Amino acid sequence: MQINNFGSWQTFENLPAAGAALLPELAVIEASGADAEAFLHGQFTNHVRGLGNAFRLAAYCQPQGRILALMRIFKKGEAFFMVMPRELLPGFLKRLSMYILRSKVTLREVTEWQVAGLINPEMTLPEMDTHDDAFPLLARVADAQGTCRAMVIGTADEIAPYLENKVSSAAWFATDILAGLPWVGEATKEAFIPQWINLDLIGGLVFDKGCYPGQEVISRVQHIGKTPRRMVKAVLDSPVVIVAGTEVFENEEPVGTVVMSAALADKTYLLIEATNKAIEAGQMQVGGQTLQLL
Repeated sequence: MQINNFGSWQTFENLPAAGAALLPELAVIEASGADAEAFLHGQFTNHVRGLGNAFRLAAYCQPQGRILALMRIFKKGEAFFMVMPRELLPGFLKRLSMYILRSKVTLREVTEWQVAGLINPEMTLPEMDTHDDAFPLLARVADAQGTCRAMVIGTADEIAPYLENKVSSAAWFATDILAGLPWVGEATKEAFIPQWINLDLIGGLVFDKGCYPGQEVISRVQHIGKTPRRMVKAVLDSPVVIVAGTEVFENEEPVGTVVMSAALADKTYLLIEATNKAIEAGQMQVGGQTLQLL
């Protein structure tokens, strides 16, 4: 398997019906301290207060409303944890730390934990977007074409029993694409407003919480009534390496951006952010090939 940049994967496998993938591209950050909940709640596009057993999708944005990072947030004990792309950690931690000031919050990478993805696991899973009470932590995420999926987080020894039927991380991220779940990496950082990649439709953006960076711009887009851009799933009937951030065209005019891609043995699956007009026309091209919208 080859990783070209985060958001672009290549493997010689077919789309697996079942399996488990170690995901070294993802890391976990811990936020602890008396003020951790209040501090994090004021930073992200989704609720952090009252998490319970939620495995919650959220975005961290800059003041202009562009996404700097996407993550899954969960709580274990008194601490809060964020699963996100490893390549974004240095910048994310530096920026977030600037706003802690006198708040009682400590941030660290949980280097002793790993993240894995499970495709069609033969086990009882928690409800969608929640995690169980055990450890290693098992969290349900959206199905891909009717196939159930989960993520497991723990030490290498703790998650090893889940990894007997191994597949590549490229295969896992292909199922993320088919589930319509985006990630943002260095190549696409600050490229999207949350609604452009459907966060308001998939549970990553709410409008009933207090202020956070970018809220004014994001709320303005929502109050217009219809976002001018959206994210769609697409496929090419051949394996093609297409890096995240690649422009998408219609009649030689740029109309969108590749959010993620995964080139498998016989197909390339993509998430595309584009104008509504281009999506409706359905004649977009990337890398000289016409995309089939799913």
